[in-house]
Amino acid sequence: MGVDRVRWGIVATGNISTSFTRDLKLLADDAEVTAVASRSQTSADRFAAEFGIEQGYGDYRRMIDSGTVDVIYIGTPHPQHYAIARAALQAGVAVLCEKPVTLTAEQARDLIAVATEHKTLFAEAMWMRTNPVIQAFFKELDSGVIGEPQQVVADFAFYKPSLPTRLLDPALGGGSLMDGGIYPMTFAYMALGRPAELKAVGSLNDDGIDLNVAMAWRHDSGAVAALTCGLRSQNPWVASVSGPEGSLQLPHRFHHPEYYVRSTAAGAERIDVPVHGLGYHYEATAVMQALRDGRTEVPSLPHASTLEILELLDETRSQIGVRYPGDDDDLSG
Repeated sequence: MGVDRVRWGIVATGNISTSFTRDLKLLADDAEVTAVASRSQTSADRFAAEFGIEQGYGDYRRMIDSGTVDVIYIGTPHPQHYAIARAALQAGVAVLCEKPVTLTAEQARDLIAVATEHKTLFAEAMWMRTNPVIQAFFKELDSGVIGEPQQVVADFAFYKPSLPTRLLDPALGGGSLMDGGIYPMTFAYMALGRPAELKAVGSLNDDGIDLNVAMAWRHDSGAVAALTCGLRSQNPWVASVSGPEGSLQLPHRFHHPEYYVRSTAAGAERIDVPVHGLGYHYEATAVMQALRDGRTEVPSLPHASTLEILELLDETRSQIGVRYPGDDDDLSG
């Protein structure tokens, strides 16, 4: 990959794809959106017209095979991620796929294997990891300012009188875990690593959709985490890590914050970190740097973390009784 602008293809035309594409405009010197694909040619054409994209496709395979994109961003509902990402990786087209990249750890393991085999970059779009505030937060945590972390608390629950249909559809990977719970889980994982023990309880509706979930993690270090997600309450969406010397706290919308707070014996101090745009361009920048470096993995979006979080999601779902399409698939052949 030379110094030319990276050519992006956008798969799906919903809210998340709109936000991502809008942020790519901030990277105009480095990035160019050359194509968009949707299940509907009309939607693709409308999106292309809105963003000045040259080519719209009513079929993602045609875009992958067009030779006009270096990397695709996948913003479809969760169950469609796997097949689209696999097709792109097999064609040698790099992939940034919305989280969770797949519904099961088994599917994610397969995608990582395909990416490795075809020497093609693959990354999960866990944008929280690439946020400058989050990165500064964990750099300070690693410095030992609060001592060894002992407790993590994080929540991500929201309520709307009329929820998007996909959130209540098991066939679409509905429920609170995949859309919301993945954030507290990723935060705790970044702070403490993989837990030695996980316990979860959940309230499910008649369709088997998780509406309220609480998770408790225990680590070999002695640290614990208390994590919640749901679709029935307006939560503060805050997160914190505490140790013997104090705590570091992230405010409302902790997954893309503008500052954090350090509380120690010296008092509480707000730490502001410059951020701009909607926050999606940080992950796009990381992907493009990895592409130019000839990597198959983005350092700030590591495959091992993607896989371990999905294994923890699998275990959590198993404990609370949530099942998705693909749970019984054997991909080992």
